[in-house]
Amino acid sequence: MNERLLKILGGETKFYPTKLEAGYPRVFNNIMLYWDTPEIDSYLNGLMVTDREDRAGFPPEVAAEIMRLSLVHASQHPNSGKDVWQVDTGKFASYKPQGAIVISEDWKPLPPATKQAIENFGVPCSAKGFHQAVETGNRQVVALFLSARVNTEIANDQGWTPLMIAAIKGHTLISTQLLQHQANIRARDLLGNTALHWAVEVGQAETVKLLIENHAEIDTLNNDGLSPLLQATIRRDLGIVLTLLDKGVNVNQVSTNGGTALHTAAGNGYTEIVRALLHDSADPRIKNHDGDTPLMLAEKFGHTAVVKLLTPKAAGQ
Repeated sequence: MNERLLKILGGETKFYPTKLEAGYPRVFNNIMLYWDTPEIDSYLNGLMVTDREDRAGFPPEVAAEIMRLSLVHASQHPNSGKDVWQVDTGKFASYKPQGAIVISEDWKPLPPATKQAIENFGVPCSAKGFHQAVETGNRQVVALFLSARVNTEIANDQGWTPLMIAAIKGHTLISTQLLQHQANIRARDLLGNTALHWAVEVGQAETVKLLIENHAEIDTLNNDGLSPLLQATIRRDLGIVLTLLDKGVNVNQVSTNGGTALHTAAGNGYTEIVRALLHDSADPRIKNHDGDTPLMLAEKFGHTAVVKLLTPKAAGQ
């Protein structure tokens, strides 16, 4: 284990990204190299962009470790431009799974013919095999599991259901299969994330649209007080922001630090998102818990174009 990172994590080995370090040493070493530099934010964000070849290979559990490192870094560097990620690092040190959900091998046996058909694909006929088929995008095997009416809510030790895994990987057709078999679109993992949170977090635009069309709750906050709109704003994903606005998201919903998506966009200088939020009636008068309005944050970080958009004169034009 990297002693420096272990110290950053408060000495808690259970939060150490073992899968990332073992499976992606180059990525792990780059994170440690950039950790105290201005490049770290863009590097961590880049790891979650889905059109990169190396990102496409990240298993969900590795993506979760990267997301956790992003949260830890943001909590320790509150002025790095991500004001909404005001997460106390102690939350990770004290985190305890509430009744840890573990994939159970003790489940209802499938019909022999279905079991054989699944195993013919080289996939174990088990709960883990079901998750494996979803993660790898094996629609035929997923269909076989679903035809046997398996429990669509069986979750792994992070609380991820098959629908969440499909959302993370951007497997929209499998997400559709699961939803057609009454998968719970409102299910939450141990960190309070829904499938929609995960689809937004990794930039799966088509899956975001699919989940919303199937009545996903668009204003739900996860345990860190982040809504899908706040996540999309942090990622500077204008496309997903516009999708959420078009579907009637609460544009003035506040995070745990009292900030809105407009605070985040303004503080980071995301001019195009500021413009979109203002067009959808975002309130520039709201103050966060530090007493800052979006305009104050834009001025503080020197985002001139955003300041112009948020000044009373510009707003009245």
